Amino acid sequence: MSQYFNTVPKNCIPETSDNFVQNIKKCKESNFDRVLKEKWEEAQTKGVFRYKLNIQGTKVLDGKYQFIAQLNTDRGYNRRSPEDITSMTQFFNEKRFNFMQLTPAEQIMDLSNGDEEDIIAVNVSPIEYCHSLLLPQRYKRLPQVVTKHSLYKAIEIFSLSSSLYLRMTFNSLCAYASVNHLHWHLYYFNYRMLLEYTDLEEYIGPVQILRNYPAKGFCIKRSNVRDIDDLVVWAFLIINYLQQTQIAHNVYITRAKADSGEEYKDLRIYIWARKSTKGIKDTTILVPAACELFGHILVRAEETYRNLSEEYVAHTLIDITEEPFLLVLDGVRNLIQKQLMLPGL
Repeated sequence: MSQYFNTVPKNCIPETSDNFVQNIKKCKESNFDRVLKEKWEEAQTKGVFRYKLNIQGTKVLDGKYQFIAQLNTDRGYNRRSPEDITSMTQFFNEKRFNFMQLTPAEQIMDLSNGDEEDIIAVNVSPIEYCHSLLLPQRYKRLPQVVTKHSLYKAIEIFSLSSSLYLRMTFNSLCAYASVNHLHWHLYYFNYRMLLEYTDLEEYIGPVQILRNYPAKGFCIKRSNVRDIDDLVVWAFLIINYLQQTQIAHNVYITRAKADSGEEYKDLRIYIWARKSTKGIKDTTILVPAACELFGHILVRAEETYRNLSEEYVAHTLIDITEEPFLLVLDGVRNLIQKQLMLPGL
């Protein structure tokens, strides 16, 4: 195995799966954060990436939603060509690019017990600092469909990290996923964002609704459930409903403010149903995937960046989420009601 590849240090692994708040209290940077940054930067120095991260511009768009736009032309023109996605039920295809083909230098962290089943690899076409891929159960060659195990591993990373700026995202098939092999994105985004603290509307059980925002969707907060296992159950309930009904979706996980006070003691999982998109995505234009729905607007063309407005972004987000959100609203409510009736809830 390459010199890049390290298991997570033992003193970096949490004693329980529910201590991400404790980590923030103890230190500003955990061992996990240090190892990830060191290995990611080493990979960049060694020329593992398709391009060296070079964000040419960052700006907050005028308006109430505080969208943050970033210009990264390399991401549009120098990345690997995305896969031709034609269906929500598309099978894993060994002949197309997949994460079994990664070089040893791209694999930087083992989150399992040394068997390399759950790993973190650098994203060779980064959008932001430490942009990496969580590859859960890589050897099973699973398509880009969320499993409970993968969701748990994504949330577990927040237990390992003490950074306020860590983000995790998932794009489903037909929601701008580029590779049909199960993966989550993670990166550090050192800006405070509206969806870390904005008010949510009560819905049913522990699930709330993001309604006063262009991209309407569902949200489950850590503070509204008993523990991490419960958080996974409720989030997966909604995600799996969208998967089974073949509705494209995006997921974004972020630290968040608690209901009272200024401290970031909470965790939010946002889930958006959205219009499907098929074919090979055009990476040179505005692509509204998980980051964009959250308010982190990735721009690949200078002209688009110069002319970008809150009005345009808001219209785009409304167009792709409002109709699917209304379509699934009753179905998700019925599903939650059935879950609440189960013994022990």
